[in-house]
Amino acid sequence: MKAFLSRLLEEIFPFIYFIKNKANTLKKVANISEIEQKSEQYADLSRGELNNRLEEEHERAKKIDDKTSKFTLGLSVSLTVLAAASGSFVKFVSAGSYAPFITLLCGFASIYMLLAGITALGSLKTLPTYGYGTHHLINLNQYGVSYLRQALYAQELMNLIRQLRNESAYQLLRNGFFTLLIALSLSFVILTVKQQSNPVKKAEEQPVIGQPKQTPKQVKEKIDNQEEVNYKVSVSPDKKFLLNPESENSEATEKTSDSKDPATTNKQL
Repeated sequence: MKAFLSRLLEEIFPFIYFIKNKANTLKKVANISEIEQKSEQYADLSRGELNNRLEEEHERAKKIDDKTSKFTLGLSVSLTVLAAASGSFVKFVSAGSYAPFITLLCGFASIYMLLAGITALGSLKTLPTYGYGTHHLINLNQYGVSYLRQALYAQELMNLIRQLRNESAYQLLRNGFFTLLIALSLSFVILTVKQQSNPVKKAEEQPVIGQPKQTPKQVKEKIDNQEEVNYKVSVSPDKKFLLNPESENSEATEKTSDSKDPATTNKQL
């Protein structure tokens, strides 16, 4: 269980583990006694075989650095896609729902990809090379095959650092794209659920062909007016005064005017 958790943390935070493993490897290279002890396992190899192995390790170092440097191109493309996608996610998801969570996922994706770029750019930095140069020839003439064994082991450790850097850059770039995929999937699901849960509202907001699109405020006023008309029609005639309280006063005024004294009316005429 402990090994599984350690592996899981390494997959989630590969940048931290790369720094830790790189520091430990550099300590091993700087420890001369350990180099002498570990290189004894190559004692059965001849001088020609040791030289061939050194050349292979030098060629392997170039290939690993070239492969890692290609992550810079992948980083530039991924950041372009991320910038366009993150803006679209927050635009189409309403501010009151899951927009902060989607924004957070896009932020994690950006961090992963930036760390991948920083790690990949480390391949441009030169690391110590063993079994090469003038000092290599001097030490070879002075110490012979024992020096070749030590140089081979030290060069293998330096290539191990390159391999760890390449793997870390890959893991970071993979995690960034995976996080971006989660944000895209959640945005799609949220938008789909919202459209299916509001079919009536969507139909009301659909504009008629040949007419301008109505704003939500205009649609709400139209619905309120229609409800008021329906209410008035549903009221019975004996409760008409509820709709227009002034109608009762107007009828009383007419009755009063009709009941005036005829003599007064004639006098006015």
